[in-house]
Amino acid sequence: MKLDKIEMEHRVENFIMQCRELRIKVTPQRIAIYKELSSTGEHPSAEIIYKKIKKYYPNISLTTIYRTLETFEKLGIISVANILHDAARYDANLNPHHHLVCVVCKRVEDFYDDSLSNLTIPEESLDNYKVLGYSIQLNGICKECQKKKS
Repeated sequence: MKLDKIEMEHRVENFIMQCRELRIKVTPQRIAIYKELSSTGEHPSAEIIYKKIKKYYPNISLTTIYRTLETFEKLGIISVANILHDAARYDANLNPHHHLVCVVCKRVEDFYDDSLSNLTIPEESLDNYKVLGYSIQLNGICKECQKKKS
């Protein structure tokens, strides 16, 4: 899901306002990292973001990418989705949504379903937990991987 230019500009403007409200520096590198993450619905890892950012910021380090993503997550600007249990994947979409995960190529896609977003969870199932939120993950094989198998 690539965003059009106007939507991307709107997201970046909101990101800059949020950073200023949270009193964190707005640097070109931070903007580039946020742009790279928010321009896709693919939930990239830090390494994937690094490879893309490195093309136009050759001196940026992988450590900087990790630290920046960690800062964004702590401040609530992005979320971390440990969907595949092998590496953290990052998501700039903070709206309630769920995930479709291809178990072959590891692709992750967002999906929305109001009936799943409004589940009533029985209190006795929670034991002593205070639920802060939830996301449903559906594992399967994406269309491209199904074609490759045929």
